[in-house]
Amino acid sequence: MSHGVRLRAVAALASGALLLSACGAGGGTGGPDTGTASQASSSNATGEPTVKIATGVDLQTRVLAHLYQQRLAADGITASVVDVGTTREQIVDALQAGRATMVPDFTGDLYVYTRQNERPASPQPSVSPSSMRSPAPDTDTPRGLLDSLGQLLGITGETGPSDDDVYRALPGALPRGLTVLDSSSAQRTDRVVVTAATNAQYNLGGLNTIGEHCPEMAVGMARGYADSAQGERGLKAYYDCAPKAVPEFATTGELVNALLSHEVQAAVLRSSEPAIDDDGLVELDDPNRLFRPERAVVLSSEGMDDRAVASANAVSADLTSEDLTTITRLAGGSGPAMNPEQTATFLREQPR
Repeated sequence: MSHGVRLRAVAALASGALLLSACGAGGGTGGPDTGTASQASSSNATGEPTVKIATGVDLQTRVLAHLYQQRLAADGITASVVDVGTTREQIVDALQAGRATMVPDFTGDLYVYTRQNERPASPQPSVSPSSMRSPAPDTDTPRGLLDSLGQLLGITGETGPSDDDVYRALPGALPRGLTVLDSSSAQRTDRVVVTAATNAQYNLGGLNTIGEHCPEMAVGMARGYADSAQGERGLKAYYDCAPKAVPEFATTGELVNALLSHEVQAAVLRSSEPAIDDDGLVELDDPNRLFRPERAVVLSSEGMDDRAVASANAVSADLTSEDLTTITRLAGGSGPAMNPEQTATFLREQPR
């Protein structure tokens, strides 16, 4: 996308945000995240239970909280968005205490958190046979060790866990009184990306062909990422890739600029990052599943009303990976075009 076209697109989105704000669209909490745990009541005037939707751990879950609230309200279910904190510890405490009923989250991060912080209530389900092959020798780290995800799942084979492996294992890892609803196909899994020129130069297409070129490549990552098991060690263990350098960047914008200016030849970005489409970047296939699966899912209390469960599952079924990119595009950055509630309204009004 050219610079001029992008500026016009942002201007149009900003105009849309102003129109939405003026019309008070969305039927939400009356403003961006005005609901709090102390303000949320457990029932409405008729005694019907109120579904209290926590805003979650980041921008995307905050927008999704409003999206679920709007859909539940449209289905005649009393629902409010509540802010009970931005850490999973705070959110789990709120769910168990009844100060929240449900929260949007992502499968991989949620599983790692619950297994590292809670004792599983039951043995873990078996994983797919394809993931249980013997570990390859002479690697720097066991295959499957994705910041403890593969290790916790019992996977030490030649590939990491699949989306289904993680989702099936979640119920047995959750704290008492909590459950997960249907997972969505929407995902934001990390990916190694390169420019079209670099992809053509090395004839890549996937990480399984990157190894021999890594000594010529600097791979940029977010701050603190390089030392993780999905960082430099993971690239070596899964794809025999030893980059010439692994510089870290404070912001996604700085990382993308470094890639476009050829300061780095590859970068690790979330698959929902708008720059991948905007700048024609190429996502390299990850056949060995180095990167942790991250599908959108709802964590809820076990006593959540059946009608609310059905409504929330319908939202998850409609949600797409492109929606997650749209969330970042509209509500992310230092000067967002829309606030979280407006972004949710925009998503809800798109044809499905």
